[in-house]
Amino acid sequence: MSKLFEELKRRNVFRVGVAYVVAAWLVLQVLDLVLENIDAPAWIMQMTMIIMALGLPIVLGFAWAFEITPEGVKLERDVDRSKSITPQTGRRLDRLIIVILAAAVGILLVDRFVFEPSTSPNEVVAQPQSGGSRPSIAVLPFVNRSNAADDAFFVDGIHDDILTHLAKISSLKVISRTSVMQYRDTQKPIREIGDELNVATIMEGSVQRAGNRVRINVQLIDAETDEHLWAEIYDRALTASNIFDIQTEMATAIAGELRANLTSEEEKRLAAKPTENLEAYEAYLIGRQRMSSRAVADIADAKAWFLKAINLDPDFALAYVGVADAIQLGVDYGGEKPSVVAREAMPYLDKAIELDPDLGEAYVSLGGLLEYRKDPDAADAAYSRGIELAPNYAQGYMWYGLFQFFTRGQPEKAFEMFERAADVDPMYVVNLQNVAAALRAAGRFDDALNVLARMKEVDPEFPRNSVQFAYHLWAVQGRLDEAIEEYLKALPLDPDDPYMRVELAQLFMDLNDDQTAACWLDRADELAPDGGLMIDERAMFNVLQDNIGAALPLAHASLVDTYGYFYVNFTIAIIKRDFFESGNPSQALQIYEQHFPELFQSANPALNRSNYQAAIDIADVFLALNERSRAEQWLTQIEQFMDGVPRLSEFGLLVNDVRTATLLGDSDRALELLQQAVDAGWRYRWRYFLEFDNVLEPLRSLPEFESIYRQISADMAAQLERVRARETLETSCRSETI
Repeated sequence: MSKLFEELKRRNVFRVGVAYVVAAWLVLQVLDLVLENIDAPAWIMQMTMIIMALGLPIVLGFAWAFEITPEGVKLERDVDRSKSITPQTGRRLDRLIIVILAAAVGILLVDRFVFEPSTSPNEVVAQPQSGGSRPSIAVLPFVNRSNAADDAFFVDGIHDDILTHLAKISSLKVISRTSVMQYRDTQKPIREIGDELNVATIMEGSVQRAGNRVRINVQLIDAETDEHLWAEIYDRALTASNIFDIQTEMATAIAGELRANLTSEEEKRLAAKPTENLEAYEAYLIGRQRMSSRAVADIADAKAWFLKAINLDPDFALAYVGVADAIQLGVDYGGEKPSVVAREAMPYLDKAIELDPDLGEAYVSLGGLLEYRKDPDAADAAYSRGIELAPNYAQGYMWYGLFQFFTRGQPEKAFEMFERAADVDPMYVVNLQNVAAALRAAGRFDDALNVLARMKEVDPEFPRNSVQFAYHLWAVQGRLDEAIEEYLKALPLDPDDPYMRVELAQLFMDLNDDQTAACWLDRADELAPDGGLMIDERAMFNVLQDNIGAALPLAHASLVDTYGYFYVNFTIAIIKRDFFESGNPSQALQIYEQHFPELFQSANPALNRSNYQAAIDIADVFLALNERSRAEQWLTQIEQFMDGVPRLSEFGLLVNDVRTATLLGDSDRALELLQQAVDAGWRYRWRYFLEFDNVLEPLRSLPEFESIYRQISADMAAQLERVRARETLETSCRSETI
C-alpha cells in the first residue's frame, strides 16, 4: 500500500486531483453568480455539477496513465524515469493550485461585498431575520370545499383567524386579509403574487365543513421557486376549541418552517382560546368582515354581530373590541360626536382589557378613545402598547399614524406608520388614502395622485376613492367644479355617509353659492343631527353670512367635541375675534392655552404642522395685549418653521405666511405672498381668510388686495357656472332623498 501511495505522489495524481477540485469549485461559484443574475433555470447548475463530478475520475485516471515530458504527453510506461520531469510538473501544479485558491478568495469577496448574497430562496426563508428582512408570508383566501354555499363566510372566517394567529408572531411579517382577498380564485402565478405582496412565502388552503366535522388542508410554498415547503391536513370534530387548536398548531408549525423566533409570551397568546362558543366565534368573524368595507350601513351591521357574539359568550374579549371599534368609527364615517362615542365605547374596552390584559387590539382602540377625550399623551402610550402586543395589526399603525398626523402635527412620523401598515396590508385602500394624504402634506403631489390611482385599481367600489381624489382637486389644484363631480360620484356608493354632504357644503361655500351649501348641510344634519363636524361647518356657514351671533355658540360647542387640531384652528379663531371686539383678548389667550398647551410649556413655542396656524393667532393676541416683543419673537420662529412647508395640502401654508407678514407690519410682502398663493391654486377656505379673518384686516382697504379678491371671485364664479351647466349636479341636493 505504501508503494502505491508513493507512486501516486510521484505521478502527481494527488496534486492533479486537488487542482481539479479547486478549479471545479471556482467554476461553479462563477457560474452561480452569472446564472443568478440572468435568472437561468436551476437545471443548468445541476447539470454542470454532474459533469464536474463525472470528470474527476477521468482526470485522475489520466494523471496516473500519462506524463508530461519535454516532447509532449506520453504514456507513463514509455517514459525513461531518469529523464522524468514529474518534480517540476508537481511544483507547477502547486503554483497553479495557489493561483486558483487566490481567485476563489477573490470571488468570495466579490460575492460578499459587491453582489447580493447568492443564497437560495429556501435558505432566505429559513434564516432567522429581523427588522425589514423578517420571514414573510401571505395566506391566500381559502377555497370552500363544502357542499353548502352558506359555509363561505365560515371559510373566510377561518382564513381571517389564521391570519390573526400568525400576526401575533412579531418576528414574522404577515400580509393582512384585505390585501390577500383580491387573489381569491386568482390564476396568477405564485411568484407574481409574491412580488406584488413583497413576501417570500405563500400559503394556500381549503376548508371542508361537513356535519360536525371540519377538514382544513394547507400548504406552504416558496414564492420564488414555487416549491412546496410544508403541507398538513387537519381533520377534527367541529368545535370552537378544535378550531383554535388547529390555528395554534398551524401558526406554530409555520413559525418553525420559516425559522421565525417565537417568544414564550407569543406561545402563550397563540395557545389562548378567545371563546369556546362556536356560534359566538362565527358571529364575530362576520362582524369583522362587515366592518372592513367602512360603509356606514356595514359598520352598523358589524356592531350588531359583535353584540350577538357577546350575548352568546360574555367573556369573548375580541368581541368587545369589535363593538368599541364599530362605535368609534361612527366619528369618522357617521358624523357622531367624539365625546358621545368615547362615553359609549369605553366600557366595552374596559371589559376587553379586564378579560385579556395583553390584547393588543384593545389598546389600539383605547388610543382612539383617549384622543376623543383629549388626552394625547395617554393616547400615545396606548397606541404604542397596542403595536407592541400586536406587531402585525395594520389598524394599529394606521390609527397611530392618524394620531401623529392630525393631533401631533407630525406628517413625517405619520408617513412612517402608514408605511408600516402598508408593509402588512399593502392593498388596503383605507391605508392607501392615508398614504396619499401624507404625501400631499409633504408636497409630493404627483406621488399622491399615483396612490389615488392605485386605490381605484385595488377597489373601484370603495366610496372614499372619489372623496380623496375630490379633496386633491380642491385643496391642491383649486379645481372645485371637478371636485364636486367626484363627490357626487361617491354618494351612491355610501348613501348614509354625512361627511360627503358636509364637504360638498364646504365646496359650495368656497364657490360663493351659500344657498346650495345650506342645502347640503341640511342633508348632512338629516343623517347625523348635531354631529361634531356639522357643528364646525354650521359655525363657518354663519360666519360667512356675517351672523356671528349664531356662529359663536356653535364654535364653543365645537371646541368641546372636536379632536385633533384640523378644525380647532378655525373655530377657536371665531371665538378669538369675538373677545377682541368685546375688549377681552386675555380671555382669548386662556382658551388657546387650554387647547394648545404645548405651545406654552417653554419660552419658545413647540411648533408642529397642526398648531402653527394657531400660533399665529396667539401672536395676534400678544399684540392685542401690547406684548409686541413676545409677538415678534413668536412670529420670527413661525416664519422659520414655515420655510419648506408646502403651500397647498393638509396643514399646508394656505395663506399663513401672508398672515405672519401682515402681523409683522410688512403689507407689501403680505400682498406679494397672497398673489403667489392665488396663482398657485389656493382656494381652500379663501372666503374665511379674505372676508372674516381679523389678522388680514390691515390689507382689506388696499387696492392690491381688492384686485386679488376680484380675481379669485371671478374664478369661483366661472367654476360655479360650469357646475350649474351640468343640470344634474346643480339640482342634485334638492332632488336627493334621504
